[in-house]
Amino acid sequence: MKRFISFFSAIIILIATAVFTSCNGLIENEESYNSSDLVGKWRVVSSQEYWRYDSGGNGRTWDESQDVHENDETTTRFTWSISGDQLRHVFSGDDVNQAVVQDYTIKSLTSNTLRWNDGLSDITLERVN
Repeated sequence: MKRFISFFSAIIILIATAVFTSCNGLIENEESYNSSDLVGKWRVVSSQEYWRYDSGGNGRTWDESQDVHENDETTTRFTWSISGDQLRHVFSGDDVNQAVVQDYTIKSLTSNTLRWNDGLSDITLERVN
């Protein structure tokens, strides 16, 4: 009987070790990005869509193909924040009745390139200033 209990205990320990070890593989390796690296003006590659991130968490976006330019009153304003690898835009203003939140996963952020995923596809932006 003691052998059975010892064998059963060993099996339980092995199963517990396997379960806890495999759970660690489910935790993604989340990058952390510095918000100061994002500050500046960016253009979506192969597009005339621009995003400007100001220090302090404010920003603007516009699309010159729709004849909207950086200093026009019709640019869309937003606030932004970074937490880990998550970039959040919160849009509100005259043309938005309630706050609209968009979250992106930052895939990479260098001095010249920003790549994020919007949940559907990866978007690449290049720094223009």
